[in-house]
Amino acid sequence: MSYLCLMMALLASVELTGPNSAVTGQYLEDRSSRVYGCPCEWSSEYVSYGREAVLAWKIESGEYAGERLAGLRMAAVLSGEFTLSAATSLRHSTVFVDAGAGEVQRGAGVAWLRSRYGDILGSILGIHVAPIEFKLDAESAKLRVGDVLEVQMRRANFLEDTQPWASLLYDPLTKLTSSTLGTTFNTHYTGPDLQIRWTRRDAAITGYYGTFSLK
Repeated sequence: MSYLCLMMALLASVELTGPNSAVTGQYLEDRSSRVYGCPCEWSSEYVSYGREAVLAWKIESGEYAGERLAGLRMAAVLSGEFTLSAATSLRHSTVFVDAGAGEVQRGAGVAWLRSRYGDILGSILGIHVAPIEFKLDAESAKLRVGDVLEVQMRRANFLEDTQPWASLLYDPLTKLTSSTLGTTFNTHYTGPDLQIRWTRRDAAITGYYGTFSLK
């Protein structure tokens, strides 16, 4: 993890002024509990699971405080006091910003995250620069952040991935313009700040991928 470096000083030093425009792009969300499943799965997971989530953004267009955000990739890992589906759950997060972006764009991107997703991210414990790979198409999504985070997801197949009597348990944590239920078959996190090590390799409908547009 030697490539990781804190950006707190950067955020304090970057002067963000100028106009904003709608920010659009791609989004991924993976949670440690099912978002689509059976009542028995919901009851067994609600207390003990669902406290962790991975969120990722690939911005395609838009400006924040006069800085163009197109091309910027970011990811966040969340950890809650209890299930993140409860709005009152005290939560902490760590944020990763793509090493391929410039300093000013990275700073503007993190400021945009704070302004638009502050209630979801909760207390941000660390901001790190890392290489981020984020690929999304109609059938699958893949996220890799250096060697500390990986998520592999495909379009949910309800006949194979859950029981016939299953139903939607949780909406995405944030509003999307389009969304697809995703079956995650690999999640692995060993990163900093949160003191958690999270690995899941059994296929389950635990997330979403899609597009967003925020003014």
